[in-house]
Amino acid sequence: MKVDKICIVLILILAFAGMSWGSEVWVVENPEATSYKFSDLSAEILVTIKNNNDHVQYFKISQAYQGSLAEAENNTILWVIDWTSPAAVKMVKSRYPELGGDYGWKIQPGETKSVCFKLSAVGQMGQIPSYIIRADSDEGVYWPLVPEPGLMASWFVPNELEILNPNLDILRWKGNFSFRLTNVDSTRVSGIVRAPIVPVDSKLTHSNPRVTFLDEELAVDTQIASWDVVMEPGASRVFNYVYEWPMGRSSSSTTQGRSSSIPTAGAQENTTSVPTRDTGVPYGLFIVGALVAGAGVVYAKFMRH
Repeated sequence: MKVDKICIVLILILAFAGMSWGSEVWVVENPEATSYKFSDLSAEILVTIKNNNDHVQYFKISQAYQGSLAEAENNTILWVIDWTSPAAVKMVKSRYPELGGDYGWKIQPGETKSVCFKLSAVGQMGQIPSYIIRADSDEGVYWPLVPEPGLMASWFVPNELEILNPNLDILRWKGNFSFRLTNVDSTRVSGIVRAPIVPVDSKLTHSNPRVTFLDEELAVDTQIASWDVVMEPGASRVFNYVYEWPMGRSSSSTTQGRSSSIPTAGAQENTTSVPTRDTGVPYGLFIVGALVAGAGVVYAKFMRH
């Protein structure tokens, strides 16, 4: 009898895992044959941080975003610091000295500090047009029809600083992103374009041009700005979008609910960056969490009777 219950548990867990992975198949892409590409990517970030420790702390700007660029051998987006407010100071250690060294701020015990800074991508996604690609796309061959989901997005956790240093509490985070989209094809092209970098558990508060829809299927608790774009050969257009974290605007580490409404254009303002497997955040953790939760429910239902 116990064996039967264990089999049922395993079947349900596997089924749950299949549903967690997503419903739409992304077929392997050929970067050289992709018509829309991003360049001139920039991010203006406004963040408010509190030091809960009893001694001074430092935090600094990350100049590397481990995303999933089309060129697999170099999938990291690198940034230069355009400006900071208040003025940042150079840190003791630098991860990317070739980008000018690491800069950040001192925050005293119990102090709450608000800072703003602007980053511009260099190389790929900067001067070199590129785009985010789905690394785990399916290599199977389908005939005669396949779906065309458009361009992929990457995502990250805005309060990841709290993971690196639990003494620092993110109270507010706002990211203003901008990029140029260019049709590098010799013909007119139509398709779905998703914002290349998106924070999780955050609300889209502004977009120009206005988003066509919010894609909430690629990542948990993530509203991915998405546009249905038609462009003539060689044409380019600048896109701007703003996210604010947390989604419910209360304290950090809490989700206040989801909004699927499409915001109107006509607001503005101001990301940090990093972790991921294929994209911004390691969404394998989401799946592991879902499996654990699913196993717990099934265990409670079948194994405890």
